[in-house]
Amino acid sequence: MSFYHKAASAVALMLAALPSQSWAAPPPESGTISLAPRTTDGDYDPALASFVEAATEALGARGFTILDADHAAYSGELILSREEVGTGTAKVASNRASVDRGGAFGSVGAGVTIPLSTGKSSIVPLQRTRLELRIRKRGDPAVVWDGAAVTVRAAGTRKGADEAVATDLSNALLRSYPIPQATDIGVP
Repeated sequence: MSFYHKAASAVALMLAALPSQSWAAPPPESGTISLAPRTTDGDYDPALASFVEAATEALGARGFTILDADHAAYSGELILSREEVGTGTAKVASNRASVDRGGAFGSVGAGVTIPLSTGKSSIVPLQRTRLELRIRKRGDPAVVWDGAAVTVRAAGTRKGADEAVATDLSNALLRSYPIPQATDIGVP
């Protein structure tokens, strides 16, 4: 028996002695993926659409194409959790200021509302938001990649707006993809 055959036999015996477990394939570098968004508590969260859009853009930047679940090679479970964790002070935008410019020479007018800061700080709730993504090969229960990002931000502020939080968490979550994450990525 050659050295190669002896080595292959030894590896096969070692693998057979290991406990039975589902071995996941390595994470894909690119390809097609579907997203299944949900919240941890199963309740409806209107912000989920912003998080799906941001995750779609971040995955697209990594070379993925988003397809429906029946046609994608991989499925991504996008899990959003949000909870109030206290209060803080922040400058909150006021919706009182607006500019309404009518059209000239028979053109259609346009109305624009520009939120302006009043310069005063208000007490606002602090919201902890965690976004997790689990990727599986379609039809296989084994997770090939899992990562999460978390932030705490003042609600009602520009930095705490759903779109801003979704973009920041999605980009942080996938920044080091496909390297596995050991812990949640903290986003200021």
